[in-house]
Amino acid sequence: MIDIIGAACMDILISSVDRDTFFSGKQKVDTIRMYPGGDALNEALILSHFKADTKLISVLGDDLTGRMLLEHMRAENLAYYEDILKKEMETYLSLVMVDENGERTFVGNRNGSVRRLDLSHIRIDEDAKIVCLASLFISEELKDTELCTLFSSIKEKGKILCADCSTPKHGETVDQMNCLRYVDHFFCNQTEAAALCGCDDVAMMDRIFREHRVNAYIKCGEKGCFHDGRYYTGRPAEKVVDTTGAGDSFVAGFLLSLAKGGSIEECIEQGNEFGRKACGFLGATEWIKHEECA
Repeated sequence: MIDIIGAACMDILISSVDRDTFFSGKQKVDTIRMYPGGDALNEALILSHFKADTKLISVLGDDLTGRMLLEHMRAENLAYYEDILKKEMETYLSLVMVDENGERTFVGNRNGSVRRLDLSHIRIDEDAKIVCLASLFISEELKDTELCTLFSSIKEKGKILCADCSTPKHGETVDQMNCLRYVDHFFCNQTEAAALCGCDDVAMMDRIFREHRVNAYIKCGEKGCFHDGRYYTGRPAEKVVDTTGAGDSFVAGFLLSLAKGGSIEECIEQGNEFGRKACGFLGATEWIKHEECA
């Protein structure tokens, strides 16, 4: 089993946004659609689609949006704890504005459910082989101290521990994140790595991570993944429609291969391929509807 911990929300995607004029007044856009989102939910849905025994560990508000997401999870046969809906919370909504190049701008509710996941909500399955925190820096309740407690307990149980990153919210740097020393596989994109390492050169970021004994995989978009001193490149996307969830798809592909005993090269290769496919569709996990799940 793979336990995926972290953010689940509803994405409202607006495509063909002109960033310079979007807030200038009434504007027509090509598409406005609503999709399940959040990095943990994205990763878990992809893994479940490809028949990996997966459980989502997250929280949602007990509101219309939360119940809609729960219904979708049931339809996709994704496992979760029955107390995932919390009456005291409102489900996080993420407004995702996608420009003509497929790049995104996000707007979200400050006190939504993804910000409020804490240690009391996290229960790891005894039979989980791999545990992945998909949402580093997203919850205000899971800072380094709490994560050290969580990660050390996971490693004491002999699990493979992975973590996926988001942008540091309070200027955190790699030397301040003691929790990362417990992580077997750490994923971040180039922007996130730059913030953590304080530099812009990918090779230097990689060296800084290794100096801090962090086994990092830096997601570099069309260049592929930089790991242990080199790029691992995949096939280029035929057309970039929306990059939302491409990084989550990379992690899901990596974890799927890892769970099957794949080598690091095979894990990265599958991650690159999943990330490539995600870019061809509007919505983080829409691409899996076009994939065989055997």
